[in-house]
Amino acid sequence: MRTAVVETELRLRARTVIAAASGLISLTAIVGSLFPSLGGSIGHLNLSKEVSGLIGSSDFSTITGWLRAEITSIYGPLVFSGVAILACTATIAGEEEERILALVLAQPVPRSQLLLAKASGIGLELLGGMLLAVALAGGGVSTGHLTAAALHLLLLSLAVGALALTLAAATGRRSTAAGVAAGVTLVMFLVNGIAPAVNGTSWLKYLTLFYYYEGHDPLRTGVYIPGLAVLAAVTIVLTAAAVVFFAHRDLRG
Repeated sequence: MRTAVVETELRLRARTVIAAASGLISLTAIVGSLFPSLGGSIGHLNLSKEVSGLIGSSDFSTITGWLRAEITSIYGPLVFSGVAILACTATIAGEEEERILALVLAQPVPRSQLLLAKASGIGLELLGGMLLAVALAGGGVSTGHLTAAALHLLLLSLAVGALALTLAAATGRRSTAAGVAAGVTLVMFLVNGIAPAVNGTSWLKYLTLFYYYEGHDPLRTGVYIPGLAVLAAVTIVLTAAAVVFFAHRDLRG
């Protein structure tokens, strides 16, 4: 039963993940092709700390800085976080609202196993999207550093998805869970970018998932194990909370 649930999730959500990965690949290729003609003329921009923090870099004189500002600081994390939120809220709360979940649970399968199987399916889809992006994306950055950035992005997406899954399991309402998860994610993105530039608030960045995603610039320096460990721990804790909420809540339909 668990294998069937995972396969179903892969089939239902694959199109969205492939579309996001394809967009990441295309944008990386386009941005990389523009660097030789524009990078030298733009160079190092004199941006405010707030703007530089949000876009991840003010140095457009190198291909790494160029891709970080255009891809890994904005498009990648926000789009894949959005994909994770939509998938994780649809798989529990969405199916509950459509009266599908009750039919599935009429089979002899524990709620915890069902939720974990669905979460596993979404995780595999996100992993597949990242592997596809690394395999096909170019742009002049080494495969090792692209892989490091993709790994950090995968763990960020899983953590955000786990937050959405917990909210969906607790409320059973797709719009509520997706809205709150998206709002919290956007606030964390803004805080991580702006807080370091404001006196006395720099410490707030440590409370956001985005700091552990890009705080040590994986596109330039490679994998940052402590950051990945924090994101993995958040994912595990939130998924466990989702299991508890889902197991003890009365479902509709």
